[in-house]
Amino acid sequence: MKKGDPIQKVLSSLKANKFNAFFAKDREDAKKIMLRMISLEATVGIGDSGTVRQIGIIPSLEERGTVVVNPMVRELTTDLKRFNQFHWMLKKTLECDTFLTSSNAVTMDGKLVNIDGAGNRVAGTIFGPKNVILPVGRNKIVEDVNQGIDRIKNVISPAHTKRRKRAVPCATLGRCIDCRSKERICCITVIIEKQPHLGNITVILIDEDLGLGWDVSWPEERRKRIESEYEEVTWEFITPWHPKAR
Repeated sequence: MKKGDPIQKVLSSLKANKFNAFFAKDREDAKKIMLRMISLEATVGIGDSGTVRQIGIIPSLEERGTVVVNPMVRELTTDLKRFNQFHWMLKKTLECDTFLTSSNAVTMDGKLVNIDGAGNRVAGTIFGPKNVILPVGRNKIVEDVNQGIDRIKNVISPAHTKRRKRAVPCATLGRCIDCRSKERICCITVIIEKQPHLGNITVILIDEDLGLGWDVSWPEERRKRIESEYEEVTWEFITPWHPKAR
């Protein structure tokens, strides 16, 4: 990490806001840090996150014998007959010792910006689990909260809904029009400015593009690579609010 690198600035800002913050040179380094942080006896809940899947932490935890509550698997998210089980597991993740997900954006002054559809992912970061670990790729760094919300609504959400094949305008238009669709995924906005009183949030900033998110000014090759790698670990969810469920 070079002096003056944005990651260095964000790490300092996160620590000033009382978050635990670590640097990882790449996804493998991030996985090692996470494995050291999570005890063998801990139960681990998983929130929807392309970054977490890209890192490969879930199979590593399972292989060593750690109990993982992961509702974000194809067999649960593509079968409407198993939706009740899926919903039950979403709630169980909030009772786990450790909760793993990522953040849609992290600001230069050390704030975490997230927009969710159902709310389970953001709920898990705020209250419940004893420890929350958020691996965040360098491509998620934004200047401030306003830029973070703009990027989520006009870059991340359109790409995500397109991949999930949701019947929402942004999937086609590539931008937010504040729709009233039942399938919209921008229902809950959460900005975590400081470490919660009863929280223990750790952010691992990774010097690698991971998850979904980019600036529109970036080279097309970089943007396409981010989206392509995200699509490799993401699939169409068939839930009661999905068009195929009608």
